[in-house]
Order: sequence, then structure tokens, then C-alpha cells
Amino acid sequence: MKFNHRIVIAVIAAAVAVPFTFAAKGEKKKSSEPAFATVDKDSNGSVSRAEFVAAMKATLGDDAAGDKFGELDKNKDGKLSSEEFAAASGKKKGKKKK
Repeated sequence: MKFNHRIVIAVIAAAVAVPFTFAAKGEKKKSSEPAFATVDKDSNGSVSRAEFVAAMKATLGDDAAGDKFGELDKNKDGKLSSEEFAAASGKKKGKKKK
């Protein structure tokens, strides 16, 4: 029986590539919504109305961004916590969707 090196190389390449293919399927899709840390410009752990409007005005416009901030600020303290901010994209902090 003749030993073919090309077949061995192809099998090794396939064995290396398969785990990467399956890992890519498990990656999360990037959201068009900005991340909390990106919007929290002063890094104080909350997003002010001005920070939110500045981040969202290109998508929503000034008035709509201000209205959305009012909807998300559930405790009406004038700032968004990370949990309140996550509600904008329908995500719940600490829980994973299946």
C-alpha cells in the first residue's frame, strides 16, 4: 500500500479547522446598540441624559433619544444604571438566552 502524504496533510488540516468552525457559530452577534461602557463617557457607572442623547442622536435624533432616556430611567433619578441601559436592547444582565 502506497502512503500518500497529501491525504495525511488534508486530514490534519481538517482536524484543526473543525473546532474553529464550531466555535464561530457560538459567537454572539454584535449589536448596533452602543455598549454601556462606551456611552458612559465619564466612567462613573451610570449614563446621564446628555451621554445617552449624544450616543443615540445619530440613530434616533435628539428628541427621540431624550424620550427613550425617559422611558428607560425607571426610577427617575436622571441617570441610567447598567440594568436600565440593558433594557434598551432587551437584554437582561446576568441571564443568558438559550
